[in-house]
Amino acid sequence: MREQIRLWFYSQLFMSVALTGKAPFRRVLGYEKMLDETGREMHSSWGNTIDAPDAFARMGADVMRWQFCAQPPDRNLLFGFGPAHEIQRKLLRLWHSVTFLTQYGNVESFSPRYTDLDGMEEVSATLDRWLVERTRLLVEEATGAYERWLTVDVIRAFESFLDDLSNWYIRCSRRRFWEGDETALRVLWHALAQSLRVIAPVLPFLSEHLWQVLVREPCPDAPDSVHLAGWPVPPGPDAAALVAMADARRIVDLGRAARSTSGVKLRQPLARLVVEGASPADDLVAIVRDELRVKDVSLGHVEAELVVKPNLPVLGPKLGKDLGAVRSALAAGEFEDLGDGRFRAAGHELSPEEVLVERSARDGWAIASADGVTVALDTAVDEALEREARVYELIHQVNTMRKEAGLALTDRIALTIPSREEDVLEHADWIKAETLATSLEAAGEDVVLARA
Repeated sequence: MREQIRLWFYSQLFMSVALTGKAPFRRVLGYEKMLDETGREMHSSWGNTIDAPDAFARMGADVMRWQFCAQPPDRNLLFGFGPAHEIQRKLLRLWHSVTFLTQYGNVESFSPRYTDLDGMEEVSATLDRWLVERTRLLVEEATGAYERWLTVDVIRAFESFLDDLSNWYIRCSRRRFWEGDETALRVLWHALAQSLRVIAPVLPFLSEHLWQVLVREPCPDAPDSVHLAGWPVPPGPDAAALVAMADARRIVDLGRAARSTSGVKLRQPLARLVVEGASPADDLVAIVRDELRVKDVSLGHVEAELVVKPNLPVLGPKLGKDLGAVRSALAAGEFEDLGDGRFRAAGHELSPEEVLVERSARDGWAIASADGVTVALDTAVDEALEREARVYELIHQVNTMRKEAGLALTDRIALTIPSREEDVLEHADWIKAETLATSLEAAGEDVVLARA
């Protein structure tokens, strides 16, 4: 930390120059102070010091390195086992992503090609193309951050990438992995392997272990170590593709928010979603439809009651004595919507940051809005939609039972569902495909499965 400059690093510099005529280091990366995780100074008499051997044993060297590298250099570092546990939780996302790939890859006898690390130009599916471009963005962001000596930006870029990888690509592609889609396996392998090369300077031990599992063992022509693999130099990312997918993900997030406010569960299919303020392409509309479990997505005007209020801390100093007239006009609904978040009231044009906008939905609809995009969900549920919801719940229950029973991903089962659920047999083929059931019948009071 900063205090060590005059005590430790200066003494090193002085003695090295005096004895050898050369500086012992080129650059020192530090931060303000190291404090305990509550912000107190560490003192043995207070009992809040952490011995290095204890930290290595309970945290691991990579987690400690992450704590140091994630620290903005102009702030105090709050060091402790609590922050270390949070880092371990974040790194589990990387571990689980690799585990997901290896499990499905082993089922399909997937063999990656080392040349795919610098290739992947042939993929055409929207999600696959997006992940390739997203991986290129990670390389670009991390390269710039390393060159600026800002490891905190490396960590931010890597965390954002992991979120996109696991919470978007893998989630949206689960059916493809379930069906053994080799392209999905190859694209996910490419993204994970490239990310290991990027994060290796920060996590040298974890990245090395995962490199051996993902790359070195299946690819005889791969370098022996991730630290011998060189730095990736892909083309720049396609910004348009990244923006388009970000818009689709924003719509999905808003749709989930609308579901949450209305109390409609995600496993309940709905009839219709209306999107205003964004125009995703057809292939992205399909992703939105699948992720939100709606039958139809239409682009158009969302009918809603608009409530506009003045943002007083911003608008007050600007309008002065005219604020009262504008406030009254907005309260009476006497305003003109100019688009792009702008309004006109009492002769004054108001910018997006000068107003607070609320939209209330019509009966039977749920609305969410952000960043100029508004979505409306038709929350009406008929008998067919309610039946589909029970199918989703049943599939989830059966697959949970499969895991608890220790069944392998490829194990087939004979499935019996309660007699009261006999009407869902209308979707028997769907249920059997999702649960790997060779037979399905309705009998008794409970869900029962047995290895076929």
